[in-house]
Amino acid sequence: MNVSDNAILVADDLSDQERTLLELTATPAATLLGAVSMILRTTLFSEDPAAWVDMWQARPDLARVEWMDGPELTSVVAHLAAKDYEGTIEGVPGLRITSCDDNSAKMLWLGASTPVVLQLTRQLS
Repeated sequence: MNVSDNAILVADDLSDQERTLLELTATPAATLLGAVSMILRTTLFSEDPAAWVDMWQARPDLARVEWMDGPELTSVVAHLAAKDYEGTIEGVPGLRITSCDDNSAKMLWLGASTPVVLQLTRQLS
């Protein structure tokens, strides 16, 4: 593979522009989305695939996950919520359910210095 773009950064340290961008994107919400995607990718969406999935951070303290069809919302919420099985933690550590109905749910992640709200929405085709 030949990568010949002269704009590719090769320095051993971050540029000021990179640092600024990381402050905007490397947030607690992004960390939570990483943990959520690992669980959903490897378990729920492989068994009953969604037509599409979208994840994004609306703010540093607000993450959103939306999908069409696929697993029921209550199944996803139950799977993501932190659980203690005789000392073995499953789900996303620190993730608590705050509300859930047929179409949307809110969860709160306590794994960062500032709690992060996770909003989940299941669309139907």
